[in-house]
Amino acid sequence: MAGCTALVLGSSRGIGAATARALGAQGHRVLLHGRSPGAELAALGRELGAPTVAFDLADEAAARRGVEDAAAAHGLPRVVVYSAGANRVVPFEAATGRDVAGAFGVNVCGAVWALQHLLPKMTAQGGGAVVLVSSIRGVDATASDRTVFYSMAKAALGNLTVALAKRYAPTVRVNAVAPGFTRTDMVSTWDDGAWRQARSNLLGRPAEPGEIASAAAFLASDAAAHITGQTLVVDGGYGLSGK
Repeated sequence: MAGCTALVLGSSRGIGAATARALGAQGHRVLLHGRSPGAELAALGRELGAPTVAFDLADEAAARRGVEDAAAAHGLPRVVVYSAGANRVVPFEAATGRDVAGAFGVNVCGAVWALQHLLPKMTAQGGGAVVLVSSIRGVDATASDRTVFYSMAKAALGNLTVALAKRYAPTVRVNAVAPGFTRTDMVSTWDDGAWRQARSNLLGRPAEPGEIASAAAFLASDAAAHITGQTLVVDGGYGLSGK
């Protein structure tokens, strides 16, 4: 897999940007993506010497067109990492249909629109690897009653991982990473309660983005050649901590 094109959807910042760096360090030709053009995406493109594309994955028409145009312009990838996501806290009792649909938009539907185009073509060209970035909130025992719809969407992403692994085996491997609390720019929104949770795992600290990226890059690599349909939980033992 080394040296092939790797498309990282949702790579402007955080885990996606760290994953793009990890894949670049493995020798991949990285193709970066953001919802819209911006300084962070452009700076990462300059850092990695990588082209960038921008389109909204929550918009079906834009996502389909954007993925197709990106592959036509920069080559069909053999590695795809889906790191796009959004988490809007809405109380369960107050949620509307728009809130529920919104939780599934970029978290799940964007992956569907992108992979509908890419997976058949990846199969036809001889194979590849897909890694979906989920969350511990998508794992039953660590689902959140505060972010119910985000938890639902990430659980659906885990189920999609298994279904696509079955559908595209043995040519394309499909796996997921489920990060726990991770020190991205979102830490600026954490209150004292969130910090207590982040430090309550067995390792006593939140993950760094590069630690999640290492797991995603491993699943995309030849070192994981016999792994498919799995969700790798990278949470510092949060799910085992009993808190």
